[in-house]
Amino acid sequence: MSPFPIHFAIDLEPDERLPDAVNKSYDSAGIALTRMAALRKRLEDATGMSAQFGWYVRMDRHIAGVYGDPGAIALRYKDQLDAASEAGDVVGLHTHCFEPLGNGRWRANYADQLLVTEIVDEGFDNFERVFQSPCEVARMGDMWTNENCMRQFAARGVRYDVSLESGLRPKHMSAHYPGTDSKGCRPSMLGAPFAPFQPFGSDENSMWALPLASSPRRDCLNPRMWLVSAYSSVTTGLRRSRARMMLRPQQTYAPGALRAAIDAALTEGKQPGFCVPIRNFGAAEAIENFLDVLCDVARERPIKFCTPADYVRLAQKL
Repeated sequence: MSPFPIHFAIDLEPDERLPDAVNKSYDSAGIALTRMAALRKRLEDATGMSAQFGWYVRMDRHIAGVYGDPGAIALRYKDQLDAASEAGDVVGLHTHCFEPLGNGRWRANYADQLLVTEIVDEGFDNFERVFQSPCEVARMGDMWTNENCMRQFAARGVRYDVSLESGLRPKHMSAHYPGTDSKGCRPSMLGAPFAPFQPFGSDENSMWALPLASSPRRDCLNPRMWLVSAYSSVTTGLRRSRARMMLRPQQTYAPGALRAAIDAALTEGKQPGFCVPIRNFGAAEAIENFLDVLCDVARERPIKFCTPADYVRLAQKL
């Protein structure tokens, strides 16, 4: 049996959701690199296979504005990132579209497509400057993407886009960042595919999109949830109306709920792999609990922690 692929997409970014001149630590990024390096052997022993991860580094103008250099996080942990690459991991780009409000404060703005395009391009330029190589794996932040952004990724040479979160309803950024007058809306992803796909052609050099893992909602029998899902379906015109629950390692689950969610996602057979995002290691205990559950799953079926390239290759075999 081919192993079930799992890609851990670990975002290296500030500890705060929207840091400013006063609150601007990013120590959890270093904790993530150190802890995952220590856990690699344990995961390899549990699965019987080599384990690789993905590191997605913030390098946009918000990082430059708050820390003085867009490469601040990457440069501080450059040695650890190089060691991760030598172990087979991939290093990519993670971008948030923030703009200054004055007085050192910032807000999200995804409503201005020109601004988004500029910030994304700057991130790729910064990546190439720091790592002296093109960026081949990338993901947007704030659970946001759109077709223009995906095409921009492809034009910049990205081979694997890890942004889509299949099953999410639309949400305005002002609700995501209350009190900031943030602009734009997370688009509906109710109709996003579950399996990796090539949105702009099927030749060997075309970009792959890797949708993030989700499980069926456990409150699906709640009449209110059906009404909200029906409304989302009517307003977005997408082919699937049911919202889903994302698998998030940093989330604290009730006893047994995490294993139930993973089992539900596995048994429904819609996802040929789990692509899982991690926001640093501020919630290290929850993340390690998530890994413990996956190690338990590995006793029952072969799984492999892998890069996006291996994720696509293995997913096509299942």
